[in-house]
Amino acid sequence: MPELTLRRLDDYQSWQILFSGTCILIDPWLTPEPITGSFDRQHTAGFTTLADIHADGCEIAAVLLCTSVNDHARPKTLQLLANTSVYGPAKAAAVARKAGCASTHAITPGATFTFACRDGGDLRVTVTRTGLPLGIIAVGYIIEGINPDGSSAGRIWIEPHQPTPRVAKSIAPIDIAVLPCQSVTAVVMPVNAGTKVVARAARLARARTIVATATDPRRDMSRWQRLLYPVRGGAVDVRAALAGASTVVEMAPRAELHA
Repeated sequence: MPELTLRRLDDYQSWQILFSGTCILIDPWLTPEPITGSFDRQHTAGFTTLADIHADGCEIAAVLLCTSVNDHARPKTLQLLANTSVYGPAKAAAVARKAGCASTHAITPGATFTFACRDGGDLRVTVTRTGLPLGIIAVGYIIEGINPDGSSAGRIWIEPHQPTPRVAKSIAPIDIAVLPCQSVTAVVMPVNAGTKVVARAARLARARTIVATATDPRRDMSRWQRLLYPVRGGAVDVRAALAGASTVVEMAPRAELHA
């Protein structure tokens, strides 16, 4: 049976999920230009390019965008993927259309869609609700591999902002949960959940493995940006809070993890 595989594309929050010769890209950033604006971020050496993905021989079924904010929806990357279907909240779908993507789909929490895999079986996507305030413009996703015989090959939950107890409980059990282990606040508005929220969500989702996303968010920020974006906690704190209930890992770029 094929394996449902999570691959980290860079050292920030771009991901690829592969199954049976087909893959889905989540918030891909496959080009070298930096993120600028309200905060700065630069790629380090070793990030994955579109050429790298094509070299693997894997078919790209879709791009999933968690939100329209520019560290998730990268116009230059979307231009390279103009012939690939893009799914995301309404504003994110609009960013993709502006970038030239011909097939865009505005989705809302609860929606489910399925992609047939090249080598048999399916990838099933379910849109999950993100906690407020980001939940107004952001979503999360569950991606499940479905074997040719209809059995599940594993379930991966991607939630880069605010996992909620209600959602976590409703989707259990989860094999891999990609969650923000560091809390980030924009002045006074919470952007990413931190240790307590993530640990509770992981327990309720009965997640076997937690993968930290959006790691070291202030690495390339200017001095004034660092003042505006306080950061607390990290993977070490989540690991301690879970006390062995889940494995907590930090993946390097291009590293893989099987569900």
